Amino acid sequence: MNDLLPNLVALILLTAITAYSTAGGADFGAGIWDLLAGNSGRGPEARRLIDYAMAPVWEVNNVWLVLAIVLCWTGFPPLFYATFDRLYPLFALALIGLVLRGAFFAFRHVADNPRTHRIADLVFGLSSVLTPFFFAASLGAIASGRISSGSVLEASFSPMSIAFGLVSVAATAFTGASFLVGDARRYGSPDLVDYFRQRAVAAALALILVGTVALVVIGFQTPELFRSMLAGPGLPFALTTMVLTPLVAFVLWRGLFRWYRVLTVAAVGSLVFAWGFAQSPYLLPGRLTIAQATAPGSTQIALLAVTLVLVLVVVPSMGLLYYLDQRSALESTEH
Repeated sequence: MNDLLPNLVALILLTAITAYSTAGGADFGAGIWDLLAGNSGRGPEARRLIDYAMAPVWEVNNVWLVLAIVLCWTGFPPLFYATFDRLYPLFALALIGLVLRGAFFAFRHVADNPRTHRIADLVFGLSSVLTPFFFAASLGAIASGRISSGSVLEASFSPMSIAFGLVSVAATAFTGASFLVGDARRYGSPDLVDYFRQRAVAAALALILVGTVALVVIGFQTPELFRSMLAGPGLPFALTTMVLTPLVAFVLWRGLFRWYRVLTVAAVGSLVFAWGFAQSPYLLPGRLTIAQATAPGSTQIALLAVTLVLVLVVVPSMGLLYYLDQRSALESTEH
């Protein structure tokens, strides 16, 4: 019973990270494809679709990032101190990317000449790559269990952190392309449906390749985590990702537009859960468990109360926003 509250708060923290990885990943992925769209052929048309698709909902996903930060520093203060003390270069770069991404997404809508518009597009696209990379790199550095050894730079930039960052970029590109297929269908643009369908399949294959390389890196760097992911608590989620990622690629390749976005979210979300459950009960592998890092019981109860309010107030509001967005009820008729 004494472990119930800390484990529940830890599960909510993992769920918040997963929600940001999937919902925010769709937006970051759209930015990646915006960067890669170019200016010839379907590029400008694809970029316009990305603008229309992102405009109503692109900021709302930061709710999950804020929730994760609050849960971390309030629910597990030693974890917050240890990670931000040792991994601040990664978090700083991720937050700079987040600010630049938001600013230049807005700037490009008021750019008054092609050159400044292109610069805004470039900064928006590059920050859409760098932000998920550095956020996930911090998780990889934590998973390595070596953030307390060596210099700050050695703790931040390790094979594990780079592997996690690359997996995150591939996963966000996969999520973004999958959701943009649905947006292209909603806007009645069959050419763009094919455009993003092909990119979703390519991103799925890239995710499979990068994920396999990341598993090899994990096996060499942290054999305990590797065993736990493939023969322990992380196994069901790792298998889910391994099955659903090629399944989504197959479904989109065949042009079967049913449940593909739900399956995409499940595949990417299971990837995050595989890491979280494989690392359990450690928050910092080999150093800090959930029980050792948890805040007093009164704080845990307060966090659960705040989470309940979030579920009752914020989640239905976000659900309504997504519902209206998917029915194109938030745009002017000229779109």
